[in-house]
Amino acid sequence: METALENADTKLKSANGSFAVKIFDKNFDFADVTLDDEKVTGAQIALAVGKHPVETFVVLRHLVTGELETLRPTETSVLDKNRVNRFFVVEGSLTYRFFVEGLAMEWPRRKLIARQIKFLAGASDEQALTLESAGADLIFDDDDEVDIGGDEVERFKLRKRKKTVTVIYGGDTEFQLERRTYTTEELMAVFGVPAGYKLDIIGADGDFREMAPGERLKVKDGMEFASHPPVGQSS
Repeated sequence: METALENADTKLKSANGSFAVKIFDKNFDFADVTLDDEKVTGAQIALAVGKHPVETFVVLRHLVTGELETLRPTETSVLDKNRVNRFFVVEGSLTYRFFVEGLAMEWPRRKLIARQIKFLAGASDEQALTLESAGADLIFDDDDEVDIGGDEVERFKLRKRKKTVTVIYGGDTEFQLERRTYTTEELMAVFGVPAGYKLDIIGADGDFREMAPGERLKVKDGMEFASHPPVGQSS
């Protein structure tokens, strides 16, 4: 199996009158399949990758537009000889609807990774998935888990990703950092942590966690940090 997010070839042409098909699973890993029939049913797609009974799986066609469309077991879909045809086969009994830049999507599980949603929508690395809200927009990093199974249909946008993030040190001092992964020592140098002190990252619940020497952390907007003297020393 290959990983879809590493190989997004959609223009490979079929040979000898057959149809090239990529069938993805819930993790976006895929199998390359060649089919001879121009019209296929949802059941045929599921069985092509050994998924049965077919009634326990949801089959989705990934359209050229980027939209996802459910294909029922007996429903037919016409394949295209001039490009790779994409399908998803995921265990489940219902789907959750959501939109990305107006593209209609549906998925059999409540959660997806942001980079997977971007892949479906054909977004570039320079774009960030954003959920617009009445308050501040929620901007997702590519490895963030996104809940699409709420009571309301979620509507996402793609925005140009900022090259920097804003983090807070010591309760009130803001730092603009390049969006990347930092070691504990790099962050301590940026913040000017006193020699011998330890660096803490403050969680959303307000708990302090001491960062280990050499630990690597991908910084995100709004992260908060503090420092403290070694145990046994006064501040």
